[in-house]
Amino acid sequence: MQTLKAPVNTAFSGSIPQHYDSGLGPLFFEPFAQHLGERIAELAPANVLELACGTGRLTRHITHRLDPAARIVATDVNPAMLLFAQRAIADPRVEWNTVDAVALPYPDASFDLVVAQFGVMFYSDRVEAYREALRVLKPGGRLLITSWGRLEANPAARITQRVVSEFFPLDTPAFYTVPFAYHDRELIREEVLESGFERIKMGLAALTGHAATAIAAARGLLEGSPIHTAIMDRDPYALPAMREMLAANLAAEFGFAELQVPLSAWVVEAVKG
Repeated sequence: MQTLKAPVNTAFSGSIPQHYDSGLGPLFFEPFAQHLGERIAELAPANVLELACGTGRLTRHITHRLDPAARIVATDVNPAMLLFAQRAIADPRVEWNTVDAVALPYPDASFDLVVAQFGVMFYSDRVEAYREALRVLKPGGRLLITSWGRLEANPAARITQRVVSEFFPLDTPAFYTVPFAYHDRELIREEVLESGFERIKMGLAALTGHAATAIAAARGLLEGSPIHTAIMDRDPYALPAMREMLAANLAAEFGFAELQVPLSAWVVEAVKG
């Protein structure tokens, strides 16, 4: 089976990590970090491997909820994101590594839990990454991942892609289509099971993201991901007008201040036999 290849630049560098954390963090990632943090606390793993930790939203919840003796390894393929997280979380229990999920540098049966919040959509080979997670898990260990639902069910991203398309109708930056392309329940289930996991459980979680203002949300949405690089490559002078239009569109749907934005994503848990 072929794995979806992301046809866009997915490098999070420069000022992107800061805008990602401050703008997209509360809007997209913090609600699911809390959700996963609660589940991880229930599982109480002694050894945790987090993949695609980004700026450490979930990492922080893991450190707060697990026993002080727990081993926590937080990784990301993007060094700039990992450095941001490492600077933000001063916890000596956390081991930070730059790691590609398709080639984990850890021995077999090393962890009780492998968790990835919104990273699987960017894997170069998802099935291979799932196999690697299976390999490093102990028998009975769990894989816990999230993947965004349909773009239509995540209106902040949908509105952003529409604005981007209006400014660049012929050479439209595709970043927001990639994270929301891995939403088919049967495909996700098939790929996880193909890698060797058992007893898979899936649920579509409907949560709510937040933003202090529509302007802050627009800045995060346009400057907190590699779409910012794509805009700069095409026309850097378009960015202020794009921010203004996006903020107006977000305000029209969610209000100007204290925005509450619906989010939809799959939460997947699978067990190693």
